[in-house]
Amino acid sequence: MNNHLMRDMDDMEWYPTANSRTPVAFDPAWRVMDVGSGHNPHPRADVIVERYLEDVGTPAGRSGRAVVRPAGAQLVIADGTALPFGDKAFDFIVCSHVAEHVEEIDGFCRELNRVGQRGFIETPGKWGEYLRHPRYHRWFVSLRDGALCFDPAPVDHPLGALGKLFYSIYFYRGRQLASADVYAFAHGAPRPLHYGLVIISRLLHRAWQALTPLTHTRLLWQGEFRWRVRGGKR
Repeated sequence: MNNHLMRDMDDMEWYPTANSRTPVAFDPAWRVMDVGSGHNPHPRADVIVERYLEDVGTPAGRSGRAVVRPAGAQLVIADGTALPFGDKAFDFIVCSHVAEHVEEIDGFCRELNRVGQRGFIETPGKWGEYLRHPRYHRWFVSLRDGALCFDPAPVDHPLGALGKLFYSIYFYRGRQLASADVYAFAHGAPRPLHYGLVIISRLLHRAWQALTPLTHTRLLWQGEFRWRVRGGKR
């Protein structure tokens, strides 16, 4: 992953972006849209797009955390496959950990290309999903020859009991356990096992960030980006 599209431009402002905290440069004059940001919109967002009002209009967002919006940002309730904006209306689009959820992925990608001049897309990495796969992710996303590739994701953990174990430890006592297929200990274990699980979970989180090229799929694009959908829908 590199930032070659932006690196040589003057007067840019750099922001850690998406779950991977990837440094991305923004021109202060750009109009920026963050689509599907939930509780954690990008600080440079001028427009926030959410599909459902309850995702952002209640004290807690989809993750269970309090909703935070940048000061002065406009909230628009819209479906990502039919965005209510003109062609190339935004200088930059942030799309962080949204595409893996979208059923009509062709329509979603077409709309991002239509309304945006450039942007940053991040999803969980395909190989990371083999270890940490929630059943509500519809797609395994990878980057091949500069194009995003969407493969239908299974409902259950691809690695069976091993994947279930990893998910249970990684998200030990976390909000992500809600409605997830995990082992009972994930919701809280007796001492001293509890302390061991807390330490292992923290180490796994650090390793996940250190292995960002494997655990995240990232695309910085300009003009338009390419994508492929393989194997139909889940």
